[in-house]
Amino acid sequence: MKLPRGIQKITWTNADKSVTTKYRVRISRKDFKGKANNYFDNLQEAKSFLQLSKLEKGKELIYSITEEERLNQLLEFQRDNNENYTFGYFANMYLNDYVFNRPPSTELIKRNQSMKKAFINRICSTAIADRYITYQEKYDMGLDHEPIVYRDFKDFDIRTEIKPIDINNYIRTRLRGTKQARAVLPVSVARELTFISNVYNKLIYFDEKLEGIKNPVRDYDKSLLQNTVNIRKRILSEEEELNFLKVINSYSNPQLANICKLSLLTSMRKSEIVFLKKSQIRDNYKYIHLPITKSGKSREVYLDEVARQFLITLTPAEKAKDGRYFTYSNSGFSRVFSKLMEKNDMKDIHFHDLRRTKISKMLSLGGNDNTILIAKLLGFQSVRKFEEIHTGEKHSGLNTQAGMLSSQGHASIDINFKHYFNPVFTEVDKIKKVNLLKAKRKLEGLNTEEEKELLNLMIELQD
Repeated sequence: MKLPRGIQKITWTNADKSVTTKYRVRISRKDFKGKANNYFDNLQEAKSFLQLSKLEKGKELIYSITEEERLNQLLEFQRDNNENYTFGYFANMYLNDYVFNRPPSTELIKRNQSMKKAFINRICSTAIADRYITYQEKYDMGLDHEPIVYRDFKDFDIRTEIKPIDINNYIRTRLRGTKQARAVLPVSVARELTFISNVYNKLIYFDEKLEGIKNPVRDYDKSLLQNTVNIRKRILSEEEELNFLKVINSYSNPQLANICKLSLLTSMRKSEIVFLKKSQIRDNYKYIHLPITKSGKSREVYLDEVARQFLITLTPAEKAKDGRYFTYSNSGFSRVFSKLMEKNDMKDIHFHDLRRTKISKMLSLGGNDNTILIAKLLGFQSVRKFEEIHTGEKHSGLNTQAGMLSSQGHASIDINFKHYFNPVFTEVDKIKKVNLLKAKRKLEGLNTEEEKELLNLMIELQD
């Protein structure tokens, strides 16, 4: 139910964990020479009070204020403050103008929109300590005995009531958890702060009078989340990869194995594979066109011969619709994958590790021109700086580093360097692979491709 303008529903959690709801009437109009800030137990009382405030006699009845007080109030409220300046109001504007500003033409866009809305809703419904409530307000609500009163984050005024200290309180609340919401990991809190910051960064485009509002997220106590956002560097060893393939190949639905193999062969993201359509395969299986990616831009994923042959022989699932290869939803696949990994004592393997494994292999095989490998081994903190000083050559094509980076969807060389690349020392891995293939041949035999691979590896090691 939409509340009348000037009435606000306030909910807070008491010390005994009970929840109290009041209806707040705040009046700061030019024709109302004073300031009303009253709380009522039900909506009807709040409506009656608001209506009374619009009558001349009602104004005097509500507040008997001196001329001096009237003048001070006029100076303090020299502009109409009936406008909504709560965080929740501008958070909704952010969603409308920057998240749902275009129709979800792809499943990836739809998923990203839903994710961002969920983050904003969680932020708005998180109750933190209200440092701005006065004793009179607490008394009017019957809470004057409460040392701390809580208010939903959405109800705080973005101009005057959200300071770095309040951001600190938000962090502590989320890390600790409440009766209404479980505690979350620091990495999730960091993502929520990003959305709070995004709303503040857009204020100037919502109302030019808010140009001077400082973003409180920039100055919160960084030690509260210090060393909590760890970069995952997990890749699958060749032995793990063989075991992983054995598990997914034995699963009842072959779609799961095909999705996983496509990630290992192309480094594509989960959502890019789950919703892959045959129409995206271009130029006689030379590359896959991804119209919308995580960055919001399109890109082409170029295929090596193994990936090309895999896609040529891949048959769309029987019940797949709209030209898709698979029938899974993104969340449905995630649930099945996680359960399968847990069932087979592979809980440490995440789907994104498959992408990271392929990227690491591709970068390791770049040869002497692979500046990522050189910078990694020499201990450079920034590959970009290394290239600025030591190289000037522009790379292109799938057989070059730049081509590989573009195909993988990360234009930034430092993102690949810091997040995905782990050196794979070729000769050592060749010996390990030979031993694994020999062991597999003894146990269960090799197929034609594996026999060919074993022969080639043994020839290469003899050179």
